[in-house]
Amino acid sequence: MKRHILLPLLAFLTFSGVAQLAPQQPASLLEHMIEVNAEWKTNDTTNPVYDGPVSFANEAERIATHLHMVGERLSATSSAGLSAEAFANRNVLLEKLDAYADRGIFPQNIVLPFRNPIFIDPNGTACAVGQLMIESGAMDLAQRIDAEMETAYVREMHWPEIGEWAKTNGFSTDELAWIQPGYAPPIPWSTLGGGTNGSVTVVRTLASGELLVAGNFTDAGGVSCMNVARWNGANYVEMGSPMNGTISAAIEHNGDIYLGGSFNGGTSDLLRWNAGNWEAQAAFSSKYAQINAMHVHNGDLYVAGSMSGFAGIDDLVLRKNGTIWEQVGEVLNETIFCLATLDGDLVAGGLFDGTYSSTTPDISHVAVLSNNSWTQLGDGLDAPVHALLNVNGTLYAGGTLFANVVPVFGLARIGGTGISWEMLMPNKVDYMFPNQGPAYIGSLALYQDKVYAAGDFNYSSGAVGLFSYNLVQFNGTPDDLSPMIGVLDGSINTLAVNNASLLIGGEFTTPHAHVATTDLTAAINDDLQLAPLAISPNPSSEIITIQVPTGMTTNAMLRVTDASGKIIRVESVRNGNSYRLNVGILATGSYQIDLLEGNARASGRFIKQ
Repeated sequence: MKRHILLPLLAFLTFSGVAQLAPQQPASLLEHMIEVNAEWKTNDTTNPVYDGPVSFANEAERIATHLHMVGERLSATSSAGLSAEAFANRNVLLEKLDAYADRGIFPQNIVLPFRNPIFIDPNGTACAVGQLMIESGAMDLAQRIDAEMETAYVREMHWPEIGEWAKTNGFSTDELAWIQPGYAPPIPWSTLGGGTNGSVTVVRTLASGELLVAGNFTDAGGVSCMNVARWNGANYVEMGSPMNGTISAAIEHNGDIYLGGSFNGGTSDLLRWNAGNWEAQAAFSSKYAQINAMHVHNGDLYVAGSMSGFAGIDDLVLRKNGTIWEQVGEVLNETIFCLATLDGDLVAGGLFDGTYSSTTPDISHVAVLSNNSWTQLGDGLDAPVHALLNVNGTLYAGGTLFANVVPVFGLARIGGTGISWEMLMPNKVDYMFPNQGPAYIGSLALYQDKVYAAGDFNYSSGAVGLFSYNLVQFNGTPDDLSPMIGVLDGSINTLAVNNASLLIGGEFTTPHAHVATTDLTAAINDDLQLAPLAISPNPSSEIITIQVPTGMTTNAMLRVTDASGKIIRVESVRNGNSYRLNVGILATGSYQIDLLEGNARASGRFIKQ
């Protein structure tokens, strides 16, 4: 569904304007270093090492490279004017900086929608300058800076004690400013290679490491192509001209690339890439053939789709056996959207609620093939299933979120021996709401221990005040979701993971042209434990009370930030398990309160009237 964006400009900027140069994008080394720290514009810019395009696997690698390079240059700087003690301290800390870069664990920027320094993040991870202070024994100074100037640049820090620390340890303000990286927001998205001029229905990682991008377009990144192209990491490569039609699925099997859909007026439903050309086949040979899903199960290629004739439409699954296609299981009574494997058995999901011969509904949208017959998997699901994903023996299902305005399953999972599905969005009405059109999860992907769900829906994170259109991260327990992309003006049709990159393709054009990517390692440390913070009264004009969550001690740090992420000083008094804050002096508007302790963070927003 195409949507018109009506959110405030700040919400748009929060997600769309954050990645000027992605780490994976080929560019000169100097351009990448300037992306991390603009001080490179006036430092060592003529070094020949900067010539030629380079790219990085992820944001952490790029930041580490910046720190190593600055450290090398500072190590070669003359010691003139430094005392023996300052020179010795400087050398020790430069060695510490090198080790810090090697660890590759850097702060998360969860407070500003653009690249910016973060002195110490809620996980306790310090920035490079903060880490040098800590290594030198100035932990108290680092913590004070974080409490009052967390997002400040070194050149904005004018405390005398910071100057004294720098002098004692042999650094100038210019050098510390050069060291200090800016950190991108947790989810910096960028259009993949300039995007496409039409919708994308498939993004798939090939065995070669390249990406297959398919849909309905004639241009990909400035390359003329007809509905399908490969992305080689730097450019799109055209792949001939498939027949006219629609592409619904793609797969690589036994070294061959297949496109599934409906082509040439329904005479073909399968295209095989063969010696630089597309070879047309018909698995569901009929008056109108259609493939909706493709899956490799026990080494064999299976397709789900339909064949049409004068008698009507048959929805079924076929298995490739040499050069022929064999039917498996009975014909189902409605569309099959997806296939997967669970505990060695083939599973299908879709609109169906029984076999073609069923007189009453007996298979609620998800079926398992047993003895060549379809039976309901577990206790079934109460709405159409659009996506299936096996995660280490547990099957995840994504599907319809609301039937009109009534909430239905959305996201669920079941084990190989399970008898009932576990609902993973039982309280979705608290953070999702119906679209003008259908709201659903239509694609699932896995990276490490996180499941990503995409489709056409709206998500609002009350804890941190962020919106996400059409993409969320599921964190393992029911209703534990994280926003992933913010504003999109159209649905996501497909998800893919390539190394540490998450890719999306769909109907959207703003802020990305149909296909986009993000580096899932940009936020290095994701062990942060989030909890909502109770604030009352809310809104308020004078005094508010916040309740300290169970498990947080009197050592928890209280932080108030305005809509721009600036830390605001507020008079506060703690009384037992609550704080009283005097907000009377604040300007009217929206503010966020965080309680931070170790890996725990409790957050809430309030309105100052």
